[in-house]
Amino acid sequence: MNSGATHFLRKFKPGSPAIIALFIQFATLGFITLLLFVLWQTAHVKWTLNQALLSHAVLTLLMTRWFRLAWWWCLIQPLFPFAMVLALWWSLPPYVYLSLFLFLLVFYWSTYRTQVPYFPSTPDAWRAVDQLLPQNRSISFMDIGSGMGGLVIYLADQRPDCRFTGVEIAPLPWLCSYLRKGGQSGNARFLRSNYEQTDFSEFDVIFAYLSPAAMSGLWRKAKNEMRAGSILISYEFPVDGVEEDLSIYPENYTRNQRKLFVWYL
Repeated sequence: MNSGATHFLRKFKPGSPAIIALFIQFATLGFITLLLFVLWQTAHVKWTLNQALLSHAVLTLLMTRWFRLAWWWCLIQPLFPFAMVLALWWSLPPYVYLSLFLFLLVFYWSTYRTQVPYFPSTPDAWRAVDQLLPQNRSISFMDIGSGMGGLVIYLADQRPDCRFTGVEIAPLPWLCSYLRKGGQSGNARFLRSNYEQTDFSEFDVIFAYLSPAAMSGLWRKAKNEMRAGSILISYEFPVDGVEEDLSIYPENYTRNQRKLFVWYL
């Protein structure tokens, strides 16, 4: 392949990583199909299904690494063709696939675009966040990507003098958190919304447990909108190129425990 074509393919970014992954699957399938056809026409060479699947998996893995997708795509991509064949072999009724698709849709929603999968925080992290909150005044707090609402509900119980908001874009986690709190009652509320459309200036403290892909955009929005004296907290993920003012481990620290990164704006 000449250098011009190589440069084009390396720069080609058809949207989100999920779209790139889908492109890789189709490109690999097309190449393997063409190769099988050429081998049969020219040398009457036939591959078994296992040989074709293995070749597809290896080529898919190489392309996934070449496009520098996250490490979990290197697990998903090679296994996908085997999963498709297994699904066909099981001959499950169509409604099973439809039900699974609908469940994943309402649970993950636009993860393919936001690159923020469902990451639940832990009670140890909730207690650490509680200790970071200003203790001498009432505050307004927002949890970005609040999931099932555990952090917001915990803090609302600990600090009845403050207002806590959970923002979640996926319908099913939002509904679960809404029902857990009995609707928009008390000092906790849950909004089904995209945090990118939320005004950060309304909040004194913002907590985020997102992904490395979202941190630079979150930082820009926080710097532009949060008031002086506000606090931004990120669980596990720092902001590249921006030094945190404080980083701590939650209580009951273990080797696999994640840090909290804190910025005072």
